[in-house]
Amino acid sequence: MEVVTVGCGMAAAEFATTLREYGFRENITMISNEPFIPYSPCSMPFFVSGEPLETVFWKRKDFFDKYNIKAILDDAVASIDTDGQVISTAKGRNIYYDKMLYAPGSRSFFPQEEWLETYGVFGFKNLTDIVSIDEYIRKENVKNALVFGGGFIGVDAALSLWKRGLNVTLVHRNNRVLSQMTDVEGGIFATERLREKTDINIKLKSVVKDIFSSDGKIKGAVLDDGTYLDIDLLIITIGVRPNSEILGVEGGIKVDNSLKFNDNIYAAGDVASTKHLITGEHGIYATYPNARVQARSAVYNILFNKNLFRGSINTNVLKKHIDFPIISAGVFEGEEFTYQNKNIFRKIYMKDNKINGYILVGDTIISGFVYNLYITQKEIGNQINKYLGLKKGKAYYIYALSS
Repeated sequence: MEVVTVGCGMAAAEFATTLREYGFRENITMISNEPFIPYSPCSMPFFVSGEPLETVFWKRKDFFDKYNIKAILDDAVASIDTDGQVISTAKGRNIYYDKMLYAPGSRSFFPQEEWLETYGVFGFKNLTDIVSIDEYIRKENVKNALVFGGGFIGVDAALSLWKRGLNVTLVHRNNRVLSQMTDVEGGIFATERLREKTDINIKLKSVVKDIFSSDGKIKGAVLDDGTYLDIDLLIITIGVRPNSEILGVEGGIKVDNSLKFNDNIYAAGDVASTKHLITGEHGIYATYPNARVQARSAVYNILFNKNLFRGSINTNVLKKHIDFPIISAGVFEGEEFTYQNKNIFRKIYMKDNKINGYILVGDTIISGFVYNLYITQKEIGNQINKYLGLKKGKAYYIYALSS
């Protein structure tokens, strides 16, 4: 059996190693348009902030040899013949597959594609972007950076550049950062904490309308209110798009509990549209834990014909470069229970006596307890109110009881 992964990211690596762990001895080929061994996107901001590149890699340099994997790197997939089961690459390779995991991830969305032709304008979605940003900062002695987009990736990017010592402006179209990760109250609290804890210049309810360059290099940006910003680096983080077009799909690739797109192709990671564990709604839930579970579930189907995938969870955790973690999960609908002081914000949404969603800003004391109750959907009634303000020891005790 010839097994191929399109992509060499976290889902693909988990898929390949799980096959080997279960004794699969036949051929595995991994194809990537990047020249790197598997890396962690979650760790990329550490490299941007000034830490060694090795921080990013979560597999050793001997990964391919250790697991007897044929690696085709720095070569993009150009087309897939799903009838003939052949992958064609940009460099002229043709690779046959019996089973394929399609996991090429996603890419940054740019409001104006021509902006990418300007030297000093980057996305923040893959290691190619990140290495280019680091080289550019070093070569051009960058001082003033603008991050356009204040979602999870944008805040991550802004914090890493700020940690590196740059003057950073963060522009976001909403009235608060992390507007998809939080509700209004939680997002406003997180925004205020970011302003207190950093000197990032946060401009809300704004968008970048145009950019200016000199000799092809970024020099400035104009916001929709006419404000002009002198910059020498622009990072665009206003959204991502799944790399699904090669399979003739717009948006995420919808899969069932077997993770199958068709009889021979499975999908996982940022490109896969899976059902939500709690709501049952299909969507792209792009986190490492989800990618890992999806990849392993695909292996179980290939080797044992078992459909063990139960669903994905939309959890988000932001804690790099800040001393106030921001955690959220679920749907922000239902009866609200809130605890707040100067440093901590906790809100839990209840529906049918179960946790429907939650937002935690400032600490992680009750995060394990709340997460466990959420994914198990235990009925707890209105008892949640007395847990919100618990101190550390009591929260850990309650978490143990809930396990």
